[in-house]
Amino acid sequence: MSEARMIILAADIGGTQARLLLAEAQGSQWQPVRQAVLPSQAFASLQELLAQFLEPGEQPNSACLALAGPVHQQQVQLTNLPWQVDAGELSRQLHIPHLQLINDFAAQAHGLPLLPDSALTTLQAGTSRLGTRALLGAGTGLGMALLGGTAQHPLALASQGGHADFAPADEQQIELLQFLRRHYRRVSLELLLCGRGLSRLYAFFTAQAADHPQLPDARQISRLAEQGDDAARQSLELFARLLGSAAGNLALTSLAEGGVYISGGIAPKMLPYLQQPAVLQAFADKPPMQALLSGIGLHVVRDELLGLHGAAQVALQLARRH
Repeated sequence: MSEARMIILAADIGGTQARLLLAEAQGSQWQPVRQAVLPSQAFASLQELLAQFLEPGEQPNSACLALAGPVHQQQVQLTNLPWQVDAGELSRQLHIPHLQLINDFAAQAHGLPLLPDSALTTLQAGTSRLGTRALLGAGTGLGMALLGGTAQHPLALASQGGHADFAPADEQQIELLQFLRRHYRRVSLELLLCGRGLSRLYAFFTAQAADHPQLPDARQISRLAEQGDDAARQSLELFARLLGSAAGNLALTSLAEGGVYISGGIAPKMLPYLQQPAVLQAFADKPPMQALLSGIGLHVVRDELLGLHGAAQVALQLARRH
């Protein structure tokens, strides 16, 4: 089959939704053929889901599947689905000769160079776009990844940095840590910077148990804030500052001179809170590194297809290598 007819398959599989893309390779780019969103939990396995998406006669030359979970020797146990996935087995079952599994945030990192400026909200412009790029995103959990290498040979590094320790930065956050320690043996960043984490912040401000099963969820808290609920507003403001601080720590850890990108389902929905000066202060006020951090770009990604497009880019590279 000539390169002009080369077909690639990409997927971004989350605990709730699976985004899938069939595309045709055209030189160094790809053009979409068909795209779908399917409910992940409606399928007993990833093979069953992919078989549902692929129509008779559609035979991809390569595939890249982005999955929420650590990838070890091309095997994954998904975090939020009871699926165990083996790339070799899936390749044989679906007759796809070249199939690769990658972490979902590594896929998002691969998608960063494809993003147009129109898909970004810049919180801090920074002074350079050259160098390592860092990505973190809050949703069901808190994911992180890095992108290095070159445009021709990008290197995406997966991470489990969302499970790093939460480090309080002021008296209020020390009180928050003490509050959470009543319910949790260990307080990680992800315990706070996810949808359920916003509920825990609301519990903190309303003196409820942090693990109470009937706390309002993230959408309800946003609605309460719009209605003038002070605790909901404080929860969103603190969430934004904590996310800004975590982004600054990631920038220091990775020396992300290419910028830090905040993705995930939560950030685009709370842009007014992320655009407050206190967020940039939390990002950059880390003595003695204030000048360094003030020169690093900080951006919110508003494109929910970032991971899918990154997976497509990997599938394209995979096809071209073979």
